[in-house]
Amino acid sequence: MPRRQGAGADRKGEHVGVERGGTGRRGRGRGIAIAMTMVLAAGLGSAGGARGEDEADERLRRVEDHLQAMKDELANLREERNVDEAKVADLEQQVSSFSSILDRVRVGGYASMRYEDSNVANQKDTFTMRRLVMTTEAQIHPRLSFYSELEFERFRKLELERSSFPANGGLTIEQEIEGTNGSEIALEQAWFQFQIHPMLNVRAGGVLVPIGRFNIHHDDDLWLLPRRTLVDRGVPVIPIASAWDELGAGINGDIPIGETNLAYQFYVMNGASIEGELEEVAKSRDGRRAVLELEGVFSPQTGTFSNDIKDAKAVAGRIAWSPGPGHEIAASFYNGRYTPDYLQAESVTSVSVDGITNLWGIELEGEGVTTGWNNVEQVAASFARTAITSSYFNPSSADPVLEPEVSFVLNPIARRKTGYWVEARYPFWPEWMPSLGFSNPQLIPVARWEQVWFDHLLSGLTFRNGVVQDYVLDARQLNRATVGFAYRPMPTVAITLAWEYIYTGGGSLVGLTNYIPARENEGSANSFLTGLTFGF
Repeated sequence: MPRRQGAGADRKGEHVGVERGGTGRRGRGRGIAIAMTMVLAAGLGSAGGARGEDEADERLRRVEDHLQAMKDELANLREERNVDEAKVADLEQQVSSFSSILDRVRVGGYASMRYEDSNVANQKDTFTMRRLVMTTEAQIHPRLSFYSELEFERFRKLELERSSFPANGGLTIEQEIEGTNGSEIALEQAWFQFQIHPMLNVRAGGVLVPIGRFNIHHDDDLWLLPRRTLVDRGVPVIPIASAWDELGAGINGDIPIGETNLAYQFYVMNGASIEGELEEVAKSRDGRRAVLELEGVFSPQTGTFSNDIKDAKAVAGRIAWSPGPGHEIAASFYNGRYTPDYLQAESVTSVSVDGITNLWGIELEGEGVTTGWNNVEQVAASFARTAITSSYFNPSSADPVLEPEVSFVLNPIARRKTGYWVEARYPFWPEWMPSLGFSNPQLIPVARWEQVWFDHLLSGLTFRNGVVQDYVLDARQLNRATVGFAYRPMPTVAITLAWEYIYTGGGSLVGLTNYIPARENEGSANSFLTGLTFGF
């Protein structure tokens, strides 16, 4: 299976930019609007069908036709007597600007969906729109570029209604929010890069943290199985679930060494930190008071893109050596403070090795990561001293109808998590099978094996008057095997069937993953998955 190389710029490598000349904003509005409308109409008119080579050629031909029409109009104006020189100059500017935009800016993306049927009691069989990611890349200058990814995860809609008005002798403010459950809109990448030399680039903005292999190659259309790895997403072992980006700056580049290549990335960034989220729960109970609960849930999250909440920065880097196409071995690291300034200062450190190779036609790819969270017990005690008490509620004598409750929760953190995944693929295509017009279709059996170990997993924290009353430290193990079969009509499209089995080394699945709603008596789960992913 072809693999894109690099982080974020994977999709940029195919773009050839030209230096932008002066665009001249004055007097362009109407002509540019007409030109862009025609181009968009041409593009949208063909967006509904399959994106094969013939359709791509047709869309390109339409754009070229519109551009040629503008050039013909310019030529006709030149032949007219008493020609309006200002109009000619304006049209020339429009043609130049339009051509420049087509050369310099490129919009793309990828999307994926999944159907899942599991034997977990609380898991319904369901279709899931995993994500739609829109990418934009611009070659501002041969040495200057910009890249962004905007993700819509399990997202369909978001509506906000707000009003304020006088009523009943006072002021009333109403607010209503509607949205799809479990959805998210996230800016996965947004960075600017300055190429000082082919071997030295300076990059700044929202960048992917270069820890491990999957996080920097997380695009769904690059993978065959319809669920991401435990190490990078389902547990995760890396400090923050993929796709993990942080705001910062650093350097990257590729250094040719004979017939081989050495790639590197190093960044300074705000870094991951424990941060709180407010959850609201309303409960009705038979024969008892209704409950209105406000729960402050604290857990490690991506660092802020605003003012940092800790007086420290994180560092991350990756070095990868490639002896040839399809072969790479790499080492990476991440280190930074994970506690905000109001908690005891402690750091998190991740170290990873990863690689990809091809043996006798079998593609092998894998990653191993270990992450240590320093002094989680002391951090829990610091959290208790700050939050004072786990929960507060009013007795029935204060309010016989409603029981308001406020609680503070520190999500489970392991002193150390260690895990790995290994994936094997064997692409082939029988000569007797029709290609259906695709130039290089593939059938690909795929298998993935994963393991994660939790050392000193802290959970069940309760505290009162600033003192920890109770907590649980546990050692656990998680294993997952997945086998599947994929059809790739072209390199950026995959349709997959897969079976997945996950089990613990003993005990329940509860609290070990972020995607299985397991019960206490469930220590394993079987799932049948089918998925579709495509890039464009």
